[in-house]
Amino acid sequence: MVILRGLLLALMAMVALGLSGDATAKGWPTPAAGESASGDIELVLTFDDGPNPTTTPQVLDILKAHKIKAIFFLVGEMADSRDKRIPKILDRMLADGHVIANHTMRHKDLCRVKEDKAVEDLDKGKEAIERATKFELAWLRLPFGVRCDRVDQMLADRKVKHFHWDLDPQEWKHGDTTKTVNYVTKELTRAGGRAVLLLHDIKKVTVEALPQILKWIDEENARREKSRKMKIRILQAPALAAEQLPKGLLPWLADATDGARALPQVLASLLP
Repeated sequence: MVILRGLLLALMAMVALGLSGDATAKGWPTPAAGESASGDIELVLTFDDGPNPTTTPQVLDILKAHKIKAIFFLVGEMADSRDKRIPKILDRMLADGHVIANHTMRHKDLCRVKEDKAVEDLDKGKEAIERATKFELAWLRLPFGVRCDRVDQMLADRKVKHFHWDLDPQEWKHGDTTKTVNYVTKELTRAGGRAVLLLHDIKKVTVEALPQILKWIDEENARREKSRKMKIRILQAPALAAEQLPKGLLPWLADATDGARALPQVLASLLP
């Protein structure tokens, strides 16, 4: 299992490099997680800035009730804090099959701080999260989604790629539940492929808006089924990783695990 985990970590680094298309001069490429593999409208749920001892467990409860596995981009100083509640939250994230990833140490704008501070924030965030979770991280999201020559070079040096987003209701800024729900549902109504949704598990508004968004998706899919329209499918985070592994590797991995657990759950448990 140790050898298998090492192989999967290496492959996840490859996945991280191939999540998006070619970069543009103005920002990060979209769709952020590539084109829809199923042909359906696909939604990837991601949460930034946690963990928060109060709101993150509530988000985890909502996701579990809907059988959804998301990506949590953790802040190092939050994940490796002295709050005794945090380790249990991190353990639950992994036990529930979510993917965890690096969101830097102190959530600084890496294009604006001094270069040595930018390097420190990026690397120490990864180290702190890995120390707190006992897992090596392969995915990364930069605070504010910033991009500049310095950031491009830092990521190239580390052979990682920024995992951007497509839908941003900015609920962290305005704190308005109705506005958040309306933005997401409107965008999904006219969506035609795969979209990565950015939310923040440290905010009360996210806890309030998330179940409403998921309820709307269920109701919208029921309406679409009657009219034979394309449904909106939640793409599980481990499945996003699994689909981008080299062709033919998944059957090999299933054999290597000796049937202990079905994929992509195996990926979720081994690859945060």
